Amino acid sequence: MERRVLDIATGRRYLSKKRGSLSVSCDTEGSGASEHLVPFDEIESIIVHTPQAAYSNGAIVELARRGIPLVCCDAYHTPAAWVWPIQANYEQSRRMAAQAKMPDELRAALWAVLIRAKLEAQAAVLHSEGHDAAPLEDFACRVTSDNCTSLEAHGARLYWTCLFGDDFRRRRDGLPPNGLLNYGYAVLRATVARNVCASGLHPSLGLQHHNRFNAFCLADDLMEPFRPAVDRSVLELQREGHQAVDVHTKSALAAVLARGVTTSRGVTPLSRCVEWAAQSLTKAVLEGEPRIHLPDSRSIAG
Repeated sequence: MERRVLDIATGRRYLSKKRGSLSVSCDTEGSGASEHLVPFDEIESIIVHTPQAAYSNGAIVELARRGIPLVCCDAYHTPAAWVWPIQANYEQSRRMAAQAKMPDELRAALWAVLIRAKLEAQAAVLHSEGHDAAPLEDFACRVTSDNCTSLEAHGARLYWTCLFGDDFRRRRDGLPPNGLLNYGYAVLRATVARNVCASGLHPSLGLQHHNRFNAFCLADDLMEPFRPAVDRSVLELQREGHQAVDVHTKSALAAVLARGVTTSRGVTPLSRCVEWAAQSLTKAVLEGEPRIHLPDSRSIAG
């Protein structure tokens, strides 16, 4: 059974632990209090938007013990704070030591693998939408450890213009559909971060992303090839006339994690592909081989 993203959107909510479940109490004006129980085993991550949420220490400790990320978002639907466990993976010290000592050549080669896959997936999205994908396909073929960042930037300009028009600017606080993209990426980022930590790597030691205010640089690196899955979902929502982040669009964007994509092991949910990617990245760090298990880029746009 695939775990689900629990979205806490509005109202006065109180999250607590109740036996093997998370209790979410809602105090709604005029209708009294209600309670919903969600088994911890069914939760992939928790995304909180309402500023009126409160939590018991027992709930936070249990979420941390199970490695379930609690993500608190701001008014633009971007993560403002995370609650994350500090208990170690049983091999964490060895893996983090290897990660910290990773040669620059391996770091650059792994980043090139991720950017090549991202450009291929972006090209697949453009092709599925009837746009000319040849420039991005060419960029993907030309990616090396030395030029991947510049090719990614060139590709992004073409990609966003084709998808959302000449006036679109990808900004966290920008005009629609930036809010939908923010929310979709927050859901994806939580899943990637969860699997990075579960694999014994330190989430703040990135391959390319480096920011002393960002505790999840590696998650931001590893999620790059999966971003076009969110982009495609946002396009579908726009076609249906949806622009705002609401109950319907949140549900649709969270469902991206359950979307089946093609891998060398057959068709599997995207969330499982994220798990395999994190595990293979750990193996690459330990063995010094720039290989990451990623889904078929064309299926990301499916």
